[in-house]
Amino acid sequence: MPRPEKKSPTPVQNARDAAYRHLSAHAERYPDLLPQEINSGDLDARDASLAHAIADASIRRWRTLEFILESVSGHQSHELEPRMRGVLLGGAAQLLLLDRVPPHAILDESVSWAKRHIRHGAGGMVNAVLRKVAQVRGEHLPQPWEHHTDSIPLSEGGSLALNGIELPEHGRRRLGIACSLPDALLRRWETLYEDPTSAAMHTILKPPTIVCTKYASTIDEDAPLAPHDSPDHRVFEGHRQELLTLLRANEDLWVQDPASSSTLSNLKLDTAPERVIDLCAGHGTKTRQLRAMYPHAEIIACEIDKNRLQSLNIQFRDNPQVRVVPAKGLDERAIAWASLVLTDVPCSNTGVLSRRVEARSRPIDAQIKRLVATQREILKQASTLLEPGGTLVYATCSIEVEENEAQAQWASEELGLDLIDLQRVDAIGQPGDEPKSYRDASFAAYMRAPSAKAAEQI
Repeated sequence: MPRPEKKSPTPVQNARDAAYRHLSAHAERYPDLLPQEINSGDLDARDASLAHAIADASIRRWRTLEFILESVSGHQSHELEPRMRGVLLGGAAQLLLLDRVPPHAILDESVSWAKRHIRHGAGGMVNAVLRKVAQVRGEHLPQPWEHHTDSIPLSEGGSLALNGIELPEHGRRRLGIACSLPDALLRRWETLYEDPTSAAMHTILKPPTIVCTKYASTIDEDAPLAPHDSPDHRVFEGHRQELLTLLRANEDLWVQDPASSSTLSNLKLDTAPERVIDLCAGHGTKTRQLRAMYPHAEIIACEIDKNRLQSLNIQFRDNPQVRVVPAKGLDERAIAWASLVLTDVPCSNTGVLSRRVEARSRPIDAQIKRLVATQREILKQASTLLEPGGTLVYATCSIEVEENEAQAQWASEELGLDLIDLQRVDAIGQPGDEPKSYRDASFAAYMRAPSAKAAEQI
């Protein structure tokens, strides 16, 4: 008997439809969210931008919003069906966090969406709950949030007064609700920083788009690039299409945060490497940096993800200096081949949670246990690719010790690598700060394989 034909999903109708579908899909996996691009269909640029704004605000402040939703409704969010959870979350984000959005439009479209995509009776619940959320919104306070129980911090600075709702009295739980971070993560950060408030507040920022200009031959004076505190970077201030046009026209410009670029720009080598392997090339950002730093080196860029591998092939197809190879495609000819190996490993992303909003709620302890094992396998492979005396750079965008200093120490003890230096870059930026001062966090360890003579002595 033939299987029934699957119905094609209905086209995206408007910005809220796109955002609510996206959030409903995330609600099925929460808190272990995946990095997924929102489907904005054929929406024009303005509506697509609104859809992205709703989704971003909802995911960035998921825990904050659901605390408020649960307070006014009496319903536990995790007990709701995903579509109900998605529409309530998106509606609350607009009512509380987005300016210049008429409340009546939010309510009308949210109710209509619930009737169409959940069931007719769902509209009544959405209407009742979101009307209560609208009443919670108080005035915008210019002063920064300082652990107040009657307000929440805002990404752009200042805080939003809450009517009729109090945040928890317990300090860590209050900070977790205010900044939408899980208790387990803040407990870790208390050990790392003693007071995790600054690190937590950094994660609610909407990060600027920062362009690395260090290797640019020329920069168009008319390009929408503003100064950054790092002289090697600029802040992009235009629209997305302008950015794409700028990058296509200037191969020596790319989007990269100063914390990311510092991993390689702070690398000290006596001689330029002849053969380089970027073992976890990802989107190719650091591969491009390696190419600019060492224009005479032969570079192999590796990646395990098929989509990223395809993107790398397209990006470097006309560049004979860079050869793209599947991570599992390195054969025995690559053993002891490289002068320099970069391992920008998969990590918990806790240093870039303002950019990786989908990562902020994941179960951190279980995630790190899994990631540490993966990182060690990558380090093992990387160590076999180094020629005698070759340099290994181990990098993460995490601030967790298990993924950073502990891994470098393990590589030194278990793999026989000489630990040369460690670099921990802390995040900079608080709500209300100027974009020119923004920076992510990162970590890098610089290690060296024993020389041929040293290896013989061993």
